[in-house]
Amino acid sequence: MRRLSFLAALTALTFLTACGPGEAVVTDFDGDEASLDAALSRPGRFETFVGRDGQHYFHLLAGNGEKVLASEGYATKQGALDGILSVQLSGVSEARYLSREASDGSRYFVLTASNGAIVAVSELYATAQAAAKGQAAVRRVLTQPLAQDSAQAGQRFESFKGLDGKQYFHLRAGNGAIVLQSQGYSSRTAANDGIASVKLNGVQAGRYEVRAAADGKFYFVLKGANGRIIGRGETYATKAGAEAGVQAVAGVLTDKSLR
Repeated sequence: MRRLSFLAALTALTFLTACGPGEAVVTDFDGDEASLDAALSRPGRFETFVGRDGQHYFHLLAGNGEKVLASEGYATKQGALDGILSVQLSGVSEARYLSREASDGSRYFVLTASNGAIVAVSELYATAQAAAKGQAAVRRVLTQPLAQDSAQAGQRFESFKGLDGKQYFHLRAGNGAIVLQSQGYSSRTAANDGIASVKLNGVQAGRYEVRAAADGKFYFVLKGANGRIIGRGETYATKAGAEAGVQAVAGVLTDKSLR
C-alpha cells in the first residue's frame, strides 16, 4: 500500500483528536493521495517474532512503519517464513481477500492462501468501504520490493504518519510484537497527548473491553476516561487470547523500561 484513487475512501475511518490525557474528540478526516504516495515512498517489510505463547508470528509493515497485516501463529520460524511466502504469492490477488464484520460493526479483512487457510488479518476499519480500500493498499505494498527481518526487541511507542496523512502511534512489547494501535490524530502533538492517555488509562483494567470479531475470533479496545476508544488490539483466535493480550499491554505500560 502507484497512483490509484482509493485513499479517499479511507476517510470513512473514524479518528481521534486528543484534548489532553484521557480525553479525545471523534473527527472525520479527508486524506489525499499525496499522503499515500509519501507514506509508501520507502519499501515495506515483514518482521518475525516469537509470541508469548511460544508460537512464531509475522506482521507486514508499510514503508511508513504502519502495520497493515498480522499473521496467524506458527509452530516454527520456518512455518512463519513459509507464511510470508504465502502472503507474497496470494496477497496480490483481490480474490484472496475476504471481508469480515466485528460485533460492534467494525470491518476488517483476512487474506487466504490457495487452500483457503487464513494467513493474515488486517487492522480494524470503521466501514466496509474503508476496509475495501485497505485491501487495495495492502496489495500495493505487496507489489513493491519488501525487506524481511526479525522484529527489534524492546518495549516502546513508535509514532508515524499514516497512509491517510494522520499521525498515529503503536505500542511494541518486549518481543517486538505490535500489541496496540492508536486512532488517528491531527498532529504529532495530539498523538503525543494520545500516548500520555494510553499510559494513564492502560494501567486500569476497567478501561479495556474485549469484543467479538468474526470466525470465532476476538479483539480488545482501550478507552479513555470519556469512553472514547484510544487504542485497539489485533484479533485473537480465542477470547482467552484477547484477554491475555490485554494483560500483555497492561504489563508493558507498567514497566519502567518503556520508552
